[in-house]
Amino acid sequence: MSAPRILLVSNGFGEMAILASIARAIAAREPAAQLAHLPLVGNPPADAWPPTVGPRAAMPSGGLVTYWNLRNVIRDVRAGLLGLSLAQFSFLRRQRSAFDAAIAVGDIYCLAVCLWFLRLPVLFVATAKSEHVATHGPFELAIARRACATFARDAATAQALVRAGVRARYAGNAMMDGVARPELDLPRDPNAIVVALLPGSRADAATNVRDAARRLVLVAQQTGRRVQAFLALAPTVAAGDLTAALAAEQFDVSKTQAAVGIVASARRKGAELLLVRGGLAAALCAADVVLGQSGTGNEQAAGLGKPVVAAAGPGESPNSVGWYRMRQQRLLGDALAIFPSDDAAYARELMALLSDPERMRRMADAGRERMGAPGASDAIAAAALELIRRRCA
Repeated sequence: MSAPRILLVSNGFGEMAILASIARAIAAREPAAQLAHLPLVGNPPADAWPPTVGPRAAMPSGGLVTYWNLRNVIRDVRAGLLGLSLAQFSFLRRQRSAFDAAIAVGDIYCLAVCLWFLRLPVLFVATAKSEHVATHGPFELAIARRACATFARDAATAQALVRAGVRARYAGNAMMDGVARPELDLPRDPNAIVVALLPGSRADAATNVRDAARRLVLVAQQTGRRVQAFLALAPTVAAGDLTAALAAEQFDVSKTQAAVGIVASARRKGAELLLVRGGLAAALCAADVVLGQSGTGNEQAAGLGKPVVAAAGPGESPNSVGWYRMRQQRLLGDALAIFPSDDAAYARELMALLSDPERMRRMADAGRERMGAPGASDAIAAAALELIRRRCA
């Protein structure tokens, strides 16, 4: 049999990281495999692996149109979403003879696009929905039944899908494979309050960094302890944008020549922020607590047993947040705390959390329970290669 040819399709920034983990697992099992990645959402860096193919563009929403968020849909349509989607559909039609199978990483839309336009066997990695948040509707289930196999993100969701006639299984959470081992050895200060900052991968990352930096300065001043923060850079975020944001908050910024690891540092009044490229797992593992405005990153942090804190958005309260953070709160349960957006109130609540080891332990246990264990990427790789072997036999 010739080398297997697999097209991996994603529709989200977090999904890109999950997809890369699956691709590495495929390559480990079958080094000759020909892999390519079509991102329906976002535009990965030019040196991303697997190599990126097909039409792609960054949209204003960053892909946040789940549950038909009308405001984001309108923004994306005005920015050319319909034209981009049509171009992607046309591209997929032309790939029917170029690949043996596809892996859809994301939500039902991602799966539907692969099924309808590729007309190839498709494995579905269902990252977007969990029974902890919402059930799959009849239309979603009808599409999911057409997948050769579906890998659910948790056992409860897999059981619900199986009851609905979907060929589903739970083999661990693929999100956790990418952070199973630290990639770097970061210089953790044992005498400091150590946090990981996850500003996200979208256009608001710089604003999120400015907000977090101000709050950490308050914590350092009010506790009299040094605060060390490892700021994990998403591949889609330029370090220069974040260092400029920190300079605007009167931080003393210095840059390194490193391409991976600590690429810059910023200091002000007892707070030190270290910008880390290519070291998400290392940043999370080093931290006592994670301050995250991220999606997948927050969930991965919780799965590692790290208490996760998010800030309510402008005009929101911790008890009344927008749909995106509300969904994440339902998903992670007690592993995620939402603090007020006011800097002083946020700092007070963070200090209270850090001084409450029992609450920290409960949050850690809840995160591990909700997110589950790693290992799914290898199971997905094995299933994809076996599917191709049976098809080509």
